[in-house]
Amino acid sequence: MTALMALLLSIGVGAIAVIHVMWGLGSHWPEASEEALARSVVGDGRRRMPPSWQCFLVALVLVVMALWPWYALGRIAEPAVLAGSYMIAGIFVARGIAGFSHRWRAHFTIEPFATRNRRYYSPYCLLLGVGYIALVAGELDK
Repeated sequence: MTALMALLLSIGVGAIAVIHVMWGLGSHWPEASEEALARSVVGDGRRRMPPSWQCFLVALVLVVMALWPWYALGRIAEPAVLAGSYMIAGIFVARGIAGFSHRWRAHFTIEPFATRNRRYYSPYCLLLGVGYIALVAGELDK
């Protein structure tokens, strides 16, 4: 069961990494223009996407997070691996919770980001965070 969880987490986080690489290469997917994409995925009023290097940096971090479950399988009892797993889970949970906070909603008001964040982005981050916690729990039960 933990291998299935590792696979699901790798696919779920890996897909986000691929999208960030696409944006770093200049793609506007899934929108028609850079301005529309910035309104959809950044949401702070900017008309342009962040620089390519920032998209690539986020993609690199996401790739590490996507590969982490495979590294953690069978090693979760090691303190560094356990701490790393909880850190990744914490990052996703914190991002998910932040998206529902008053401060976040006051800062990120641009549509369609504001609605998509509430409906999709924040819940997805929470789901991923819970997935990493479930991976740890499944490995510790062995």
